[in-house]
Amino acid sequence: MVKWQIFTNFAPNLFYMINRLLIRIKTVQLVYAYMQGSLDKINCDEEMAQSIESSYKLYNYLLALVVKLTEYRKNQLENARNKFLPTQEEKFPNARFANSQVAKCIVEKSNVMDYVEEHELMSDFDTETYRHLLEQIETLESYKTFMNQKALPTFEQEKELWKDIFAQVITRDALLDATLEEKSIYWNDDLSTVTQFVVKAINQMQPDTEAIKIAKMFDRNEDQKFARALFHHAIDEAHEYLELIDQNASNWQVERMALMDKVIMICALAEIRNFEDIATRISMNEYIELAKHYCAPDSARFVNGIVDKIAKEWKKEGVIYKN
Repeated sequence: MVKWQIFTNFAPNLFYMINRLLIRIKTVQLVYAYMQGSLDKINCDEEMAQSIESSYKLYNYLLALVVKLTEYRKNQLENARNKFLPTQEEKFPNARFANSQVAKCIVEKSNVMDYVEEHELMSDFDTETYRHLLEQIETLESYKTFMNQKALPTFEQEKELWKDIFAQVITRDALLDATLEEKSIYWNDDLSTVTQFVVKAINQMQPDTEAIKIAKMFDRNEDQKFARALFHHAIDEAHEYLELIDQNASNWQVERMALMDKVIMICALAEIRNFEDIATRISMNEYIELAKHYCAPDSARFVNGIVDKIAKEWKKEGVIYKN
């Protein structure tokens, strides 16, 4: 059984991966599953914990992918060098990518690879994915520049290459997307968000430090409590909020709304009503952005209008007192 906990890691002065944005995303996803009937309320805490831990696993997987891609390229070069009658280029290959300093930092200055091995996140069967990703990486102009520039690339230039690889290849590749889906039902939805934390880790790397900064899971105990409380408020108060949404949706009955629209409004209202330390406008902005990502083009405006109307009524009635 997955337990709520603070995940420690190897490096000092860590930053944290599971922030309130990601918690809101997880809550929306799981409330959606609950309202579809595919999530039992009895198991909701365990499901939330598993979902959050899965994001941390994906974070480590993506960092380890840097290492695996460079190792695979190194093996390709070695096999070509050892074949019968290698070409001059195969005898003396351009090994800049294979000798990645970023990958070396991850291996030597963090416990990422130990974490990945412990949780069995990668296997020998992933090699086809590595080969395919390398083919896509080779098409990048940034890769060609990195490999062919006269001067030996600096560590900063390599970091820029990896950031471009994540932006242009890792987050867009269909085969990797299918691979991630096989590994975890949560990973596809988490990829774009978790990649931001991976890029942050790469951006903070310095080759002369004893240990690189790798995120641990939660910023503070309050965020763990926030995740549990928001989820419980949303599912416990969902029926009440659906009635309010119906009353405030002019010429649009709640039954006709898309389920995800309703879920996002439920979560927004649960947060606005129950968390006095979070300003109403902050909550609304966060969920409007989620509506832009998960819903139809007009949904964000629709969500904004209804939630704003209900929040103003709550303020007037003394249900909430915050700005």
